[in-house]
Amino acid sequence: MNDYSRLEQDLGYSFKDKSLLETAFTHTTYVFEQGRGHWESNQRLEFIGDAVLDVVVGQMIYELKPQADEGYLSKMRSVSVCEKSFAEVARKLHLGDYLLLGKGEAQSGGNDKDSTLADCFESVIAAVYFDGGFEQAKKCILKNLTETVNKAVNGEIFLDYKSRLLELAQTRGFQHKIRFEVTGERGPAHMKEFDVSVYSDDVLLASATGHSKKDAEQKGAEKGLKEYMRLYPEGC
Repeated sequence: MNDYSRLEQDLGYSFKDKSLLETAFTHTTYVFEQGRGHWESNQRLEFIGDAVLDVVVGQMIYELKPQADEGYLSKMRSVSVCEKSFAEVARKLHLGDYLLLGKGEAQSGGNDKDSTLADCFESVIAAVYFDGGFEQAKKCILKNLTETVNKAVNGEIFLDYKSRLLELAQTRGFQHKIRFEVTGERGPAHMKEFDVSVYSDDVLLASATGHSKKDAEQKGAEKGLKEYMRLYPEGC
């Protein structure tokens, strides 16, 4: 079994039953290769973690925005409780270092995939919940997601950066044409990487790389949005 002392310190919680953590880090591909006799994947924990995160983050937004209606609360929770946000937290906690993956998944960089890391974070929260109860899980969530939630309610995080950039280019009154250009593609089918450049008319805003064209476009749009707002501040 792995030494989880660094993770426990980062989480702010020490486990009584560390086998829960081992399950939280066990990917389905590992179970498939090893056989189901001893191993259980983290999918069931992920299911519970998702529910606990929904409740805690929902309460955070409810308390931050006492005048907001249900539609706003739902939107802000969706922005906060999403794959990208969870993957960022997972990387800060170095969860990828503990993942148990099948050989193929490991070779394809599975320990740094947003989807895998996000699922793992949900599973770890569920492990805390089962080991220490709701209040301990809540403490871990508050410690690791408060900054993300604050950014969401302050309008600093978007689910769809590409749409936001296209919308902004029109609403600022400049009528700039935003375009996304694929500038490179490499790697075998299971490890493809795409390079995308984002332009405002002929001005390069940003470049990014992703495991799909959509992923690269979103990453480029996120960077491009910041650059666009710097180049064309509101009111100029």
